[in-house]
Amino acid sequence: NLFFSELSNSNLFVLNEKKINKILNDINLIDYIEFKKIYPAKLQIIIYEKEIIAIINNKKKTFYLVKNGEEIEFFKNTTLEKLPNIFGKQKNFLQIYSALTEIEFPISEIKSFYYFDIGRWDLILKNNRVIKLPVRNFTNSLKNYLELNKEINFEKYLIFDYRIKDQLILN
Repeated sequence: NLFFSELSNSNLFVLNEKKINKILNDINLIDYIEFKKIYPAKLQIIIYEKEIIAIINNKKKTFYLVKNGEEIEFFKNTTLEKLPNIFGKQKNFLQIYSALTEIEFPISEIKSFYYFDIGRWDLILKNNRVIKLPVRNFTNSLKNYLELNKEINFEKYLIFDYRIKDQLILN
């Protein structure tokens, strides 16, 4: 890696901590680095990356969203382009993301998240299905969708609207 080339062949005893900190600050994707001494004369550097979970598109600005809520400035990366997009504010996004993870919802199948100012979300899936979630108790709606998604009778529906309490409107 270009950033670590200046550390290559450096003496372990004179390793400059300021240089390492500068490298860490220059690369936003690094969560932390572990150094392990391999005797007699080697140093193993293990780099842990931050887990990016989505792309935020809000008011002409684009950022990556890290699992801990941190925003990282957007840069072109073909691997990260496959992440779901968030349109609108990302208010409460980590809460919905956590619920999706907890119920083992296939997040890789989500194309976009749309936030509405009233406090609710729409999920647009890669198969063009739309899941309209309620403001509260959206986890139950997501679980219900997962169950219905397994049934062949529901293949023809593209919109699963859970906005009205205790009702599902299919279209």
